[in-house]
Amino acid sequence: MGSPDGEVGRSANEGPQTRVTIAQPFWLGRTEVTQAQWRIIMGTGLAEQVRRMLADDTLYGLGEKEPITLRAYYQQQTDGSARLVFNRADDAPMYFVSWDEAVEYCRRLTARESKAGRLTLHYAYRLPTEAEWEYACRAGTTEATYAGNLEIKGKYNIPALDGIAWYGGNSSVGYKGEGRDTSSWVEKQYPGGIAAQRAVATKKPNAWGLYDMLGNVWEWCGDYNHQLPGREVIDPQGPNSGSTRILRGGSYSYGPATACRAAARTAATPSTRVSDFGFRVALCPVR
Repeated sequence: MGSPDGEVGRSANEGPQTRVTIAQPFWLGRTEVTQAQWRIIMGTGLAEQVRRMLADDTLYGLGEKEPITLRAYYQQQTDGSARLVFNRADDAPMYFVSWDEAVEYCRRLTARESKAGRLTLHYAYRLPTEAEWEYACRAGTTEATYAGNLEIKGKYNIPALDGIAWYGGNSSVGYKGEGRDTSSWVEKQYPGGIAAQRAVATKKPNAWGLYDMLGNVWEWCGDYNHQLPGREVIDPQGPNSGSTRILRGGSYSYGPATACRAAARTAATPSTRVSDFGFRVALCPVR
């Protein structure tokens, strides 16, 4: 788990590399949770998620000089005039999802499937741990991505990602709806166009049949943020407390394209709702 010192695009929080044993079996969703799946379980849609974000007065550190509300952040990004909801297709990933809401989705899904007799008392849906996520993302590989290592030809020009991920270099290709104007994004693999979250399972899966493990939307994991221990561990779940939760996989949006690697990590306050935060579910034995 983690990346070696010489990996292209590596950040310091990806080390020290840690030998992990996954001792408990688990299943992982083939795709990120879609908007159609979200509506079935939660009974709401993107418009409600945006309303909740705009009503949130929490101050967040979002790369600004001072913490700001998400409302103020998006007003700065869009001059207060652009839409915040982009791709609204049933098969697009759900986004503007906080960690707390992703956990609630898993709780409701467990209750629904248990009531329907499709789930025994010994299993439940939850967010994957960070270790489970990376194990599943790699699917037996050891390089930067399940398509191999990265050759960076420009800030948003990384050909190895093109076949497996919607990232900042290609997320505008073939897209016709509302989204981000990418004309100012420098060094793109495919210049210009409007970019947005894309339908799941439209890029190549990894060797275990999992789609969009890299790109499209960042995926919440269960763990609090922490430094990798750099030793041998079994089924790590992260620390018992903290202020931020881990996200993995990178996204379609502007931001470092090198975030679309198996070892790349970031973290955010659990109540954060932004346009490239989503999740996928794990099905696991109850611990």
